[in-house]
Amino acid sequence: MTHASRLALTAIGLVAVLSSTSSAFAADPPTPARALFKEARELAAQGDYQAACPKFEQSLALEAGLGTQFNLADCWEHIGRIASAQALFVGAAASAKAAGQSDREQVLRDRAAALEPRISRLVIEVSDPDPKLVVKRGDLPLESDSFGKAKAVDPGSYQITAKAPGKKTWTKQVEVAPGASIITVEVPRLEADAPAEVAAVAPVEKKPAPPPPKPLPKEQPSKGPGLGFYAMGGVALGGLTLGTIMTVKYSNANSDAKATCPSNHDCTPDQIAYHDQRVEDAKTARTWAYVGFGVGALGLGAAAALLFLPQSTEKEKAWVATPVIANGTYGASVAGQF
Repeated sequence: MTHASRLALTAIGLVAVLSSTSSAFAADPPTPARALFKEARELAAQGDYQAACPKFEQSLALEAGLGTQFNLADCWEHIGRIASAQALFVGAAASAKAAGQSDREQVLRDRAAALEPRISRLVIEVSDPDPKLVVKRGDLPLESDSFGKAKAVDPGSYQITAKAPGKKTWTKQVEVAPGASIITVEVPRLEADAPAEVAAVAPVEKKPAPPPPKPLPKEQPSKGPGLGFYAMGGVALGGLTLGTIMTVKYSNANSDAKATCPSNHDCTPDQIAYHDQRVEDAKTARTWAYVGFGVGALGLGAAAALLFLPQSTEKEKAWVATPVIANGTYGASVAGQF
């Protein structure tokens, strides 16, 4: 395939991705993420990429989607963040491959490859063998295996910092200009820090310790369910209700996805986009269903323990840890003291 043919296919693929993304968002009910996406698309269409990129970033943080990744990478390319744009194009291509969308994957990989000649790289050479040495690029700590290797960076100003216990901190400001270039920074051996002067401390007069407090009389265990039991019962009811609602939403979204373009072939861009969105909606609803039923089960267990186990004279303590999202996983926990 000639270079001109590849550029033509890339342009056709770009139009397909943009149009399918726009129609998918227009067909679904508005959400904060989609409202931000729409605003960003309008700003990008007017050429105001500096204002559009932050809105694409906020939309992607609220709702991950292949179309949003593509538009954000394209926006970064327009404002000169070439390294970030290429990395996001590559990541979006991997997502498209996992979803079985080979046409979109090829478009994204072509866009990433086209940026390669324009990327600047930064090499950080370290000669200090101190194993406790910490080198940072801005606020980002660098792994030791990255020393001496050319890493793609966006144009801009970077502060390189090197620290180690008992050594003076070393810093250097590096400017990376737009356009392909390789900049090397050498981190020297750190100088030993001057020992701190220890001030003389006057002896402290010891005072006799106060007598220990008298123990309080023991109280009889309280009878009947306490506040902890009702709190855990409320947690269980709320969790089971959430699980039930999310199960219904999952079933509806899954049925819609199966009924619309299930094979991803001989379909219109609108059908493909609607199918992709309903699959994402089903996955989200299923995850929250798991969380709801999990919290409900834990709440029931805690309530049963509070009801049937002997209760102490101390105030009951119980709490519920809300679902935590970290690296794409969800979880919940319930704990108590009886």
